[in-house]
Amino acid sequence: MIKVENTIIVNAPQKEVFSLASDFESWPEFMPSYKEVKITQRTEDRMVIERRGEVKGKLVFWKSEVRLEPPKVIKARQVEGPIPDMDIQWLFEEVEGGTKIVLIHNFEYKKIPLIGGIIGRLIAAKIVRRMAQETLEAIKRRMEGGK
Repeated sequence: MIKVENTIIVNAPQKEVFSLASDFESWPEFMPSYKEVKITQRTEDRMVIERRGEVKGKLVFWKSEVRLEPPKVIKARQVEGPIPDMDIQWLFEEVEGGTKIVLIHNFEYKKIPLIGGIIGRLIAAKIVRRMAQETLEAIKRRMEGGK
């Protein structure tokens, strides 16, 4: 299992940070790598989200099941896309000066048998880490008044 963890401190209240992070359909407004995000199913605490974005210059499609536990946790599982069965967890914690977000991705890279684990650690993990950091930095910019 490959684990990628990114962390950032956002100078804003926890509830507001959680609200922006869980407003998935607004992501393309302030995250350039996300071209389209739509919620295709929704209940009180669960949704199915389809996203189209750009990864290393290529258009990519993801479909995820998401559960919200406001204002502290977002849990997601990628059901379609480049890394099926990837588990994602967002943790929001009040800290001095704002809100700490910890974004954790757990996955196996099974696309290439035998060497898939090596490829996953070297390439897929690097891409996931970079995209997660870009996502966190975009949320921070948006919450702190930047674009």
